Amino acid sequence: MSVVPPAIPDVGATTQRLAQNPRFDPMKAGFGTEEYYVWSRFDGATSLKDLILMTGLPTERVIEIVRGLWQRGAILAPGDDAGAALARGTGSRPVAAPPVRAATVGASPPPVRAATVSASPPPPPAPGPVAAAGPRSRSSSQPPPTSGGAPIPELHDPTPDELAALAEPGAMSDAERRRVLVGLRLIATGDPWALLGLPRGADRRTLKRAFFERSKLFHPDRFYGREIGVYRERLHVVFEAISRAHTELTDDSAGRRRSGSTPATAPQSPAEYAAELFDRACVAEVSGDAAQALKLFAAAVKLDGQARYLRRAAVCALGAGELQAALDYAKKAAALEGSDPSTARILGQVLRRLGRLDEAEEVLVMALAMKSENDVLQRELVADLRAVRADLAR
Repeated sequence: MSVVPPAIPDVGATTQRLAQNPRFDPMKAGFGTEEYYVWSRFDGATSLKDLILMTGLPTERVIEIVRGLWQRGAILAPGDDAGAALARGTGSRPVAAPPVRAATVGASPPPVRAATVSASPPPPPAPGPVAAAGPRSRSSSQPPPTSGGAPIPELHDPTPDELAALAEPGAMSDAERRRVLVGLRLIATGDPWALLGLPRGADRRTLKRAFFERSKLFHPDRFYGREIGVYRERLHVVFEAISRAHTELTDDSAGRRRSGSTPATAPQSPAEYAAELFDRACVAEVSGDAAQALKLFAAAVKLDGQARYLRRAAVCALGAGELQAALDYAKKAAALEGSDPSTARILGQVLRRLGRLDEAEEVLVMALAMKSENDVLQRELVADLRAVRADLAR
């Protein structure tokens, strides 16, 4: 199934803008990676159809996950009561959606739903560290704490580059910008425990909760539909670093080394060192130091030439005007991921900058023929191909 249906059984119309249930605990639910990944995207502002397309997962799989989330009370429709939604998952009332929902797919919630909501008592504040974290009069510029680890530090003594980043245009609040810049600082320490806000040796459950909380704060799709400029790239850097930190610390051998239960001098594997270099390269790139970023990307790729590293190195080299290096990286990435349209798009952009328009056109046409459910990427490929053909016409 490549097309998102107009409605999903039990859940309703895919035009709805569903939100997370604030009283639902994904830890107790025992979510897997994909389930949490999908659940984390519900923000009350994105339509269900757009959310399904944004995940990059097969449509059938996302629909299966959404139905499961709905039945467990993890997500809410407009006007839903959080407590009543949780009852769907406990079995205290029928799971099946009431007939009025099926009869009003895509329409506004019926008046009786609104009356029910107003008659229900407001949900109590969620228990746990969040409720007790920090004074109530916390400054609006201070990043919020997380329940899985220590509060995200404040941005003390911003550097000139950080001050310039805070002044950049874009639809982000000052607190959101500061949070991202602090994330970049934490990556630069090279300490995955600090990045997750945890003391060394924290158990797996604490690691998982910290990862869930921090990944929600830094997930790029949190800002879907907002013009945030270069901060989108910075968010990707922090989010990917958080994911790698969680993976590293939950891996038995790496976790023992990091927690200190084996000698601190235990050598890194080439892949581990490449990942560290890649993280540092990403931080240098989004901080504006392209020359340092290219050196670090080159070192990372030499140790571990995986497609993700090559793609990012190609984009960095292209932005820095190092076209031959960009071409080398893009070709190697395309050789590893021949059916990935986003990789092909990067190669097409490099070829266009080099003036090799016929080759760029061929690559972009082939990219458009590749299977993809990402509407945004498809539109970008169409725009790139149109620009190449305009150049050819001239």
